Amino acid sequence: MSKLFTDSVTLSLFEETEGDSSGLRKVRGSPNLKWSFEVTPKLNEDECAECLSAYIRVVGGPATATGTIVATDSYIKEKESDYDPETTRFKFNFENGEKHGFENIISVECKFYFEVTCNITIMPGGETTVAPTMVHELIELNPGCCDAVIKIGEREIKANRGFLTMLSPEFMAMLNADPENNTITIDDFAYETVERVINNCCGRIVAFNTPESIMEMIRFCEKYNIKPPIAKLQAWLKTNFKVENFFQMADYAWKHSVKPLQDKCGKVFNKHVEKLSHHPDFLQLDPTVVAAIFKAGAATGKTYSRRYLSPDSDDSD
Repeated sequence: MSKLFTDSVTLSLFEETEGDSSGLRKVRGSPNLKWSFEVTPKLNEDECAECLSAYIRVVGGPATATGTIVATDSYIKEKESDYDPETTRFKFNFENGEKHGFENIISVECKFYFEVTCNITIMPGGETTVAPTMVHELIELNPGCCDAVIKIGEREIKANRGFLTMLSPEFMAMLNADPENNTITIDDFAYETVERVINNCCGRIVAFNTPESIMEMIRFCEKYNIKPPIAKLQAWLKTNFKVENFFQMADYAWKHSVKPLQDKCGKVFNKHVEKLSHHPDFLQLDPTVVAAIFKAGAATGKTYSRRYLSPDSDDSD
């Protein structure tokens, strides 16, 4: 049986780039299937960009892909706190090797800096398969089935009691402690974090993600023993790892023992060792994390000069 695969990738575009691509990415559960996302500036007669084009490609077999492409103008985002990114929804049926997308997802000026995120759900097999019905579709069709409430401060999330007990053994214990109780009270997480986790578990696409929001979602899942989303959320962190968020990612990777993210840290550190090792935030990391970063970087094959290593550091594996 074909299973839905979800993924998310962010590309950075500015006036000096000819475009950016995710490269081919594996579709978990379908060994031969891969997908890629690319964004390129479309130039006018003066060789100045006038818009961004975005395309998705699938190789290895037929598939149906749905999701959103979110274009964020980084210049405007810095100035306007209520800035709303441009979101384009899509649904494409792919045959092996086909590429579909949009010639113009957003207009740009000659000087620009955009981050473009593709949130994608892939159904292997394309039109030969039947897309599964999502939990949120059932709930939206039958609002009366929401017989429980998650209360976060003054706000509430309506949900199905049976779904919540299936989702988390902690939720099950809270609800079963008193058969008359239909409320789960959360007082140690923000409403937005809880809502994003519940939406994700219901099958809704969760967009506008940041490393901070994803880490909070993981923390919530870990506390309430909600296991299924954790691997996907950690995969998002690895996919969206950038030099700009290196220290935040590294601190998380070692404090939570996330091996794939640790390996990614090593590769990024290997490539940007001069810049990162001299950054003030590097000295703010726990010494054991610093030592682990050097080891992970060395494991990628680069030989580090001793001036980067403290005399007391242990460089043995």
